[in-house]
Amino acid sequence: MAKKEKPPLQPHPDQDRGLAAEKIQKQLQRILSSPEFHASDRQREFLEFVVTETIAGRDNEIKGYTVATQVFGRGEDFDQAIDPIVSIQAHQLRRALERYYLVAGEGDPIRIDIPKGTYVPTFYDQARVDLDEIALSSRIPEVTLTDSWPSVLIRPFQNMTGDPKLNYVAAGLATELAMEITRYQDIRVLLFSPEGRGRRAQDKAARFIVHGSIRKDMAQLKVDVNLLDTRTHMQIWGDTHQSNLEAAQMFAFQEQVAQVVVAKIAGEYGIIAKALSGESKKRPPTDLATYEAILRYYEFNASFSEETFFRAYEALRLASEREPDCGMVWSLLARLYAGNYSLELFDLETPLAEAFSFAERGVQLDPANQRARLIRAYVLLFRNEISAGLAECNRALALNPNSLIFLENIGYMMTLLGDWECGPTLIRKAIEFNPYYSVIAHYALWVDWVRQGDYQEAYLETQNFRTPLLFWDSLLKAATFGLLGRHEEGKLAAETLLKLKPDFPTRGQVLIQHYIKFEEIVARVFDGLGKVGLDLD
Repeated sequence: MAKKEKPPLQPHPDQDRGLAAEKIQKQLQRILSSPEFHASDRQREFLEFVVTETIAGRDNEIKGYTVATQVFGRGEDFDQAIDPIVSIQAHQLRRALERYYLVAGEGDPIRIDIPKGTYVPTFYDQARVDLDEIALSSRIPEVTLTDSWPSVLIRPFQNMTGDPKLNYVAAGLATELAMEITRYQDIRVLLFSPEGRGRRAQDKAARFIVHGSIRKDMAQLKVDVNLLDTRTHMQIWGDTHQSNLEAAQMFAFQEQVAQVVVAKIAGEYGIIAKALSGESKKRPPTDLATYEAILRYYEFNASFSEETFFRAYEALRLASEREPDCGMVWSLLARLYAGNYSLELFDLETPLAEAFSFAERGVQLDPANQRARLIRAYVLLFRNEISAGLAECNRALALNPNSLIFLENIGYMMTLLGDWECGPTLIRKAIEFNPYYSVIAHYALWVDWVRQGDYQEAYLETQNFRTPLLFWDSLLKAATFGLLGRHEEGKLAAETLLKLKPDFPTRGQVLIQHYIKFEEIVARVFDGLGKVGLDLD
């Protein structure tokens, strides 16, 4: 059995203050000096500042304003609602601390945490957990979506190379996978350490298990990764990655494998979402858990049908009432409203002002969430706040520059907002490494090719469109054929456009300018449409 966790160290009583403070300071220096503490210089200053203030008894003075002015050099006019520097850096610092204790600090006498929702650290005497308590039983209990959000157990990778010097690779892969998944709020993570000690992210058994192995030949290291569904006891996905055996490249290789694997299993269109989406389709909205409501949004975003739109709308509205502190629900509700506003898809009032209010709430509740930041940028696009939208995209990118899950979405927004260098580059990187990237990113690449006047490349981009129920597919095809002088093909595309959007001749200018913000590009689109018989009022 595990030892009971000791209460937080209390440095406040006079008798114990010096001893506790000394122990905490030693632990702080142990963390700061460790190569496994992956934090920036400012994040290290952040940690040192809040720890020092707390053990000095000034924890009640640790606020966002204090940290911003004392650590990050902000002026007296600092406003956290406008400048989220502290919350973003705190999120990254929490991740660095979590990683440190996963890979290097398991045996440390004291654990330092900064709980979410505060910048005041807590100090704990660490307790060991015996392997017998956390080992999987032969019968895995069923876990339903109504019990919790989906959970994934990351098991230690097996080192099958015969070389104990490569144990660190097996351990590092599991840790990197766990850290990468925890960046996204959709899935809860449990991690078992390879040394036989572990700690739980929650007490319930995991619905999914990631496990794998490493092998080698004379020249290469091979990593096999598998995903098991514990409900069916079936392997539902597997993948293989290879690298040379140069030690200097191993850490980069581990990170790359983690990014690619997580994009495939944990993204909006990934294996886990697909595996779960069918299980709740027949449930009435009132019976849905919050995650199931989010799955209904994903369903709509893949099809753009009227049925899936109203299913997602009703589910998210109910989820916002049931769980009003879930930032993701408000952000996705904002995305749904803004999409309907900008595309005029369905007969439902979804004012832009409400979409903006929901997006703001999503960011306030979860300022370190990349998706929330991107959705706010999406709404700002329609408000014609181009600079603010680009700034929001850059904040999203800074939260996780190597995220394959959101990379094409960040690139999509940056491109539409006029960053013609970074935006397309990010999209192409996502397309190369993430087979489940959102194909909507091709719309932004199309805009960039038209900007450059390369209509043949724009035409090739239209071959990647996959949303036939969305009028933008046929709109861009019609404009491209017109610009290429392929008028008959363009007229066929225009006919399809008018079937999907009969009022396009009167609403087309507004709809196009919702998404394309640069006059020269808009003029070329109008010109292409005019050449195939679509003159806009």
